[in-house]
Order: sequence, then C-alpha cells, then structure tokens
Amino acid sequence: MRFQNLPDMYKRLELKDTFQFSCRKDLRCFGSCCRNRELTLTPYDVYRLKTNLQMHSDDFLAEHTRYRLESTSGFPLISIKLGSEPEKICPFLKADGCSVYEDRPTVCRLFPLARVSGFEQNSKSHDEFFYTLSTPECLGRREERTLTVLQWLEEQGLEPFRAENDKMLHLLFHRQHDRGRALTEHQLQKIFVSLYNLDVFRKFVFETNLIETFSVDSQEQSRIAENDLELLHLGFSYLRADLFT
Repeated sequence: MRFQNLPDMYKRLELKDTFQFSCRKDLRCFGSCCRNRELTLTPYDVYRLKTNLQMHSDDFLAEHTRYRLESTSGFPLISIKLGSEPEKICPFLKADGCSVYEDRPTVCRLFPLARVSGFEQNSKSHDEFFYTLSTPECLGRREERTLTVLQWLEEQGLEPFRAENDKMLHLLFHRQHDRGRALTEHQLQKIFVSLYNLDVFRKFVFETNLIETFSVDSQEQSRIAENDLELLHLGFSYLRADLFT
C-alpha cells in the first residue's frame, strides 16, 4: 500500500521511537493475542512454519491456513486457520504458550506493533514505519518497561523476516501491475504455488524448462532441490519476470 492512503489514526513510529510493553505468563491476558485475531502469513512465515512442523506444503496449507484475496492489491492473503467460535484460538497455542515459538510468524513477533512497508507515492525509495495496535485487553501495554522499536525488533528476531517479507514489494509495486485490474486465476495460481506451496513449485521447476530460462547452474540446482528458502527466492525471481507478461 502507499503510505498516503493510510488513515490518520495511526501514530507512526520510527525505529528510534519508544513504546511501553512487557509480556509475562503470569498476566491474566497471557495468550489473548493468539485468539480471535487475523494472523496473516507471509511466504517466509509459511516456509518457517511448515519446516518447523515437518509437513508437506499441501498438508500444511490444507490443515492450518485459510485463503482470501487482499482487497487493495488483489493478491492472495494467507492466514492461520483458527479454532471454532467463540474463542477462535490459534492451533499453535498450548497451555504453556506458543508451540512453534522459534518459528512464530511475523505478525506474532511484532505484537503489540504492526509494520507498514512500501513505497512513497511518486517515489522509488522503499520505506517503513510501525504503529501500536489497539489492544485494550493487553495488560502488557500497561507495564512500565519502555523500549525502542529497534530494540523490540532485535529482541524478537525480526531482521530476517523484514528482509524476506519485503521481497513481496517488488511484486505489489511491479511497474507492469495494473492495480485497477483484478489478477486472473492463472496469475493467482502462479503466486500461490511459487510462494506458498514450495513442494509443488519444486516439482514444477524441475519438470519444465524454468531452469534453462533462468540459467540456473548445477550448484544452484542442487541448492534449490534441497533448500526451501533457496526455492522461495527462485519463486520471487520467477514471478518478477513472468507474472505480468
């Protein structure tokens, strides 16, 4: 999204800005942020989670996610499939906390913040800002601990997530992307397979001429065959070159 289109209600926080927050298991609200919330997943989040759970992409996506189209960009939006009403609990929330904590998604690591990343209108320069979510039920926001946004990002191990997630910007702001026209079913399928269903994408890569098209040498082929993150990077390269042609 372009920053100018964001509502004025967001108090934009830069890396040096501070906020108050501390989460502890003895707080009455512990785990409430894992209930009845939209827990969106980036391609990198899906890669980390399905690797943690040692699941095939087909099985992970069918069992743990739901799919819809994002209203502004028209791109697929994947989120965690929550439990039944009324609590709608994240399936990875257990009695003692998050069962996939080391590979928890971006949205969970950022809480109680959210991040907006994109391009300023009429500019090619990439920028980002943060803002605090409206979470009146969160007692951690009343704690006295004050820290900067940068400190929080470092504590939560967000650096690889920021870098990997921003690869999507090259598709969302692609020069050939007509934002006034809906993506076709064929385009949506390309995005879904190339970025979210890596096991199916790997089969596609090695059963078509994509290797030759992208001049992938034998060493890189070996890495792609064994490493899902390398395969995800190829997926982004493939879509940047092919999605809007």
